[in-house]
Amino acid sequence: MLKKTEFNIDREIILIRHGKPLSAKNDKLNAAGFARWVKDYGHSELDPANYPASKSNLFPSLVISSSFKRAKLSAEYYIGEKPELVLSELKEMDIPYYRLPFTLKAWHWVFLNRFLWILGIKGPFESFSQAKARVKGAASILHKASQSHERIVVFGHGMSNRYLRIYLKQLGWQVNEKSNSYWGISKLSLSLNE
Repeated sequence: MLKKTEFNIDREIILIRHGKPLSAKNDKLNAAGFARWVKDYGHSELDPANYPASKSNLFPSLVISSSFKRAKLSAEYYIGEKPELVLSELKEMDIPYYRLPFTLKAWHWVFLNRFLWILGIKGPFESFSQAKARVKGAASILHKASQSHERIVVFGHGMSNRYLRIYLKQLGWQVNEKSNSYWGISKLSLSLNE
């Protein structure tokens, strides 16, 4: 189990979900088409019609990004430079793809496949339990980094951010704000006064 650590001053972690990928269309697809959709989603540029209307001032902060292209591009757009640190532990929990005899819209495939994945159905991708363990490790890395950085900004992903919030709460962090939408911001704080 992760251990709580005491600090001299309050700390903040800001989780920002990446911007919408240009390939995030909701077309009707068979299983093979959905597998291609997942691959395209992973390598897509950002949708220029979906940038945030405004940006928060994030300086001074340690800026960290997932190793996935959409997160690194989002960090570069938002802060105007590359993130200081890129961590593969922060990558999105896999979007699984099972060979099922259906034709569905892309986002229906995502929900159905993730449901099966959470139930433990195996496939050629990271299991749900492996993904949770990886994200728990990422939470521990962020928690330790907060010992030397008052504020950390993380450009990451929707589902990974949900689990980061869970695991950071287990370490004593408080969720003050949360959003899972594209460019959505979640803010967590850790205070000695609690």
